[in-house]
Amino acid sequence: MKKLCLSIISFILVMTISVNAFAKPFNPADYTSVDEHSELLPEGVSQSKASEHAVFRGDFFVSADLLITDKGDGNIGALAVAYMQYPVDEVYISIYLDHWDESDERWRQVTYYDAEFYKKDFPDGLITPSVDIVFQKQKKGEYYRLRGAFAAYSLGAVEGFSPTTAGIKLEK
Repeated sequence: MKKLCLSIISFILVMTISVNAFAKPFNPADYTSVDEHSELLPEGVSQSKASEHAVFRGDFFVSADLLITDKGDGNIGALAVAYMQYPVDEVYISIYLDHWDESDERWRQVTYYDAEFYKKDFPDGLITPSVDIVFQKQKKGEYYRLRGAFAAYSLGAVEGFSPTTAGIKLEK
């Protein structure tokens, strides 16, 4: 019996070591949030909207919308809206502005904006917090997109979304 247990333990150790030996090495470039696969819209398209909805509906976070708009003169409008099923305790919205780097063929983050919303500040309930801002003085003739990070907290649970718009070319 003792030999059998020792054999089983040895087998498990050998299998564990050999599985680890074939694991793929970590490459940070494979896990960047600034991916190069976002769509570039044709010239003349001045806005793009991204929506993300719960596939298996969450308990309280229903969906998140993100809209990028060419406001003219190098200004980019960003609208982010979170939709809750019922009032929650806290919501955090981050909006990241990315620029298409033609030479490296990838998106690069230019700037960002963070907003925090708390239950105590919304007497009627924290249900649809939103951010409406303008990123000013960006280069005309270039492509830009928005990435959003939405997180909501309720009774100790957290749910979130991360929509990304297509890239629009600033022309106005």
